[in-house]
Amino acid sequence: MQYRLILSEQTGEVKKDVGENVFLDDLPGNYKVYLFYYPGAMGSQELEDDLRRLGKIAGQNLFVNIGMLDDPNYNMIASHFEIKRLPCIVMTAVDELASPPSSFLSAYVRVDSERLIGTPDKLIETLQKIFNLFMSGNVADAFKEVKKDDRKVLIASFTKVVTDGLAGLWNFIKETDISFSVADGKFELKRH
Repeated sequence: MQYRLILSEQTGEVKKDVGENVFLDDLPGNYKVYLFYYPGAMGSQELEDDLRRLGKIAGQNLFVNIGMLDDPNYNMIASHFEIKRLPCIVMTAVDELASPPSSFLSAYVRVDSERLIGTPDKLIETLQKIFNLFMSGNVADAFKEVKKDDRKVLIASFTKVVTDGLAGLWNFIKETDISFSVADGKFELKRH
């Protein structure tokens, strides 16, 4: 069964580019890339501060959500993004930056490696590069080259774009530290 992951637009003006436990249904709809951090019971204040700083400097290009497990939609989020262990960071984007044309799939990157999350400087450097890949349209361009709606081909194409974009960091980051995937549904911005 396919479904749409829809962001509802917040009423009123969004005053910050970092959320503290913003529920999925309450995410602001005027951003291009979304980063979700679920720290679990043993979060890192240093990492949270770095993520907040990243959200602030990116402005309305990146919304950073420091999430908690009490989101009523957490089960759907965990299933959609295949979150199996915490802490975990997921980055995705709106449909024109993260979805193949005429397909209800969305690309996302998941980081749940204790080693990478435990090294905030390298993690932030990696997240900035992934953010730039989404923003520059490289992820969307990779999907435009793939004509079929074949999940394995799409993931391979997406993985190549990200691994090429992170080439300078691969000496530090192992392939198992970052997961690349596409999920059913598009991350679309819809008004209620």
